[in-house]
Amino acid sequence: MVPRSVWGITIAWAALLLGASIIWPMFYGFDEPQHLDMGYVYSQHPFTFFGPGELPLTSGSVGAQRLVDGFPPVKRFADVPVAPRSLRPSFDDLGGTAFVVGSQPNQMVQHPPLYYWGAAVVLRLPGVNNLAWDIQVWLVRCLSMLFMLPVPLLCWASTRRLLPLGTRSDSTALLAALVPLTVPNLVRDGSAVTNDSLLIAATSVLLYLLCRVLTGDLSRRTAVGVAVALCATLWTKGFALGFPPIVVAAYVFAATRRVMVVDPSSGAEGVEEPGSVDVDPAGGASRGSRLGLRAVLVPLLISLCGAVVGGLWWLRNLLEFGTVQINGLGPTFTRLIRGEPKNTGTLGGFWQPFVRGFVLRLWGGLGLLDKPALAGWLVYGWFFLVLLGVVVSLLRRRDVGDRLRSMILLAVPLLSFLIVFAGSFSEYHQYLVLAGVQGRYVYHGIVAVAALAAIGWASLVPERLIRWLARALAIAALLTNLLAWRVVLRTWYAHIARGASPSVLNGYHSLLRWSPLPSVITILLTFVFPVLAGAWMLVSLWRPTSGGRGDESSRRGRMVEDVTFR
Repeated sequence: MVPRSVWGITIAWAALLLGASIIWPMFYGFDEPQHLDMGYVYSQHPFTFFGPGELPLTSGSVGAQRLVDGFPPVKRFADVPVAPRSLRPSFDDLGGTAFVVGSQPNQMVQHPPLYYWGAAVVLRLPGVNNLAWDIQVWLVRCLSMLFMLPVPLLCWASTRRLLPLGTRSDSTALLAALVPLTVPNLVRDGSAVTNDSLLIAATSVLLYLLCRVLTGDLSRRTAVGVAVALCATLWTKGFALGFPPIVVAAYVFAATRRVMVVDPSSGAEGVEEPGSVDVDPAGGASRGSRLGLRAVLVPLLISLCGAVVGGLWWLRNLLEFGTVQINGLGPTFTRLIRGEPKNTGTLGGFWQPFVRGFVLRLWGGLGLLDKPALAGWLVYGWFFLVLLGVVVSLLRRRDVGDRLRSMILLAVPLLSFLIVFAGSFSEYHQYLVLAGVQGRYVYHGIVAVAALAAIGWASLVPERLIRWLARALAIAALLTNLLAWRVVLRTWYAHIARGASPSVLNGYHSLLRWSPLPSVITILLTFVFPVLAGAWMLVSLWRPTSGGRGDESSRRGRMVEDVTFR
């Protein structure tokens, strides 16, 4: 049963997403015009796939971009006139899906279409095409927020699954559920029109299911879930190409573990808990035996069906274009903006600015790309706090099996980081340009990072203080997001009077003018709901729990016993 406090965290997370979807102006998500344009193209031609450099931008997208004052804005929004909501044009009014010949190619053709099909469904809903362009953008942002909604819940469930029975799993899992709320750029990215949101959601589900596999769940139901989640990630973004080997590693690990079957007469009940194992009867597992490859083979094959179906898009790329991951801009436009390859960039000149920029844009990166920005001490403080938790969780877990579980899960964000590093260095080597240096490219590994950071933090403090640590983390997360919103309002929205600093209230007044939604709804989503949801979360964390260690007697009948790892 999910505790009230976890639901409180989830509601607060939803409030942050909704607020950010209004505070960050329409089209000010990362590559948001291009992502939305893909949705429009697929709404008209759902099964027409374009090659590198073949898809121009649409007239509607180009026209809408002209209605905003640059990326980032050249002037503050308080100083730029904006049409009343009733007079704002729709995308059809701005030219619709007619292609702008000679425009910059839409590089998002390099991504699979799953997210864009979802956006196309939203855009084809009755009456949507008649709405103002900014409302249409916000409606597709709602799709992203829907995908992102279960992330804290999955962090909580994954952490509980990883911890052995009889431990402080409930309080530790609360820490993990709070980690996503500490990252304002994750909130911003997850509330924008971007396929990052679907990748984060699908990978979070996959990581939770792999936590089940790593703790002995070899049921076919879980294997089907792994297959579906794996397929969804592969049909969303190329980072998922590294996930199938991680799935195989998880099942191979499960085959090496020993199983203990608890006598049903002992009072164990059918409750999903950490360390439970679910083995098909054909597997033949018995007390003290290893599960073996035979028990693993069927669920592994089921899981890999997701890799086969998900790999069809990438096989198409290989057969048609001779490469797995295409460059969406195409060679002609790339040469136009980059020039001829110089091939003089060195690793020594690359790695330091890359690492510095990447870390800053994990908890920072609020603007396009960096400004407006949070204070450096806050960005680095969160980064090193989470890094400390992850490192401690790896060092202080004595069991080899626990460490291997952790490393398998961490392989998701680590592999993605290496992909980003290699791709960015390739650009630097050829053109001496730092490209793709964005922390959001590893956000889909948030479940693994949150779970291990929480386990590490919990091991550093007495058990009675873990709940207090969760309360402090919740307050810090809310304050961090408040500071992020304040920075955006003061930097992008507020008017600067002569001799005065920009006012948050002035910025908020400008937000009410620019928002796609009526002022009353804007106030509800950016002020009333976040305040109430944040208060509810804090109250739920302060109330005594009805669960905790007292509920450990109500457990599932079968569990993993990690006696040795040979």
